[in-house]
Amino acid sequence: MSLAAGMQITDQDINTQSSVAPSELIGQKASTPDGRVFSLGKSGGTLVAGQITEPVAVTANYANRALTTSAAAGASQVTIVLGTTVSADAFIGFYLVVNDNTGQGQGAYYITGNTAATAGNSNTTIVSIRGALRTAISSTATATDVTIQPNQQSTVIQHTAVVAIPTAGAPVIAVTSGYYFWNQIQGMASILSDGTIGKNSEGIVSDATAGAVEVRVDATVTRAVGYAPDATTTTDYPPFVLTLVGV
Repeated sequence: MSLAAGMQITDQDINTQSSVAPSELIGQKASTPDGRVFSLGKSGGTLVAGQITEPVAVTANYANRALTTSAAAGASQVTIVLGTTVSADAFIGFYLVVNDNTGQGQGAYYITGNTAATAGNSNTTIVSIRGALRTAISSTATATDVTIQPNQQSTVIQHTAVVAIPTAGAPVIAVTSGYYFWNQIQGMASILSDGTIGKNSEGIVSDATAGAVEVRVDATVTRAVGYAPDATTTTDYPPFVLTLVGV
């Protein structure tokens, strides 16, 4: 399988938002000519420029669902009985992950659509994926367990100052709820600082100020968001190098 060249965006594009879904997929990575890296996101609330965001949490009723309908290798649709209702196409941009039993470990499939799950159809949804299943999944014996996992860039909100919650990046513009935008994940940025982060010290999401970063100490076991090229000043938006990958 051939790999496409990396996508590049212009400074003007990162300074815009849109209520219309673009041609790129949620989570699509792109860089600017100066090397900063962004990921296409969709906001789940009003976002502030220079403040850290977080992805929507997985819904328990969408996780570890044992299949009651099998699907063959090569199939592009999977029937799942959820623990609650869901509207049509609510899962676009999410991932279908086969996490246990038959077919486990075959990767994450990008969801392109889903049918509505209602009380009338016993909370059953048919999920469509890009490409096709690499191996068969089963509803018999030890049934395959699947999880519908939100994309790290889907329905992002301002980070809620809980260090255990993952980070999705930071917008460079104010973003309207429900709009598509470019979420910065790597490179030089201007990020709200909670306290002083020393020169060349790592920063993590603040545990006190929503949307901010604070210094990482040795005892902290959590993911670094980036580092300060120079000492930061609290409550300012100083230079900060984002180093997020896989979001």
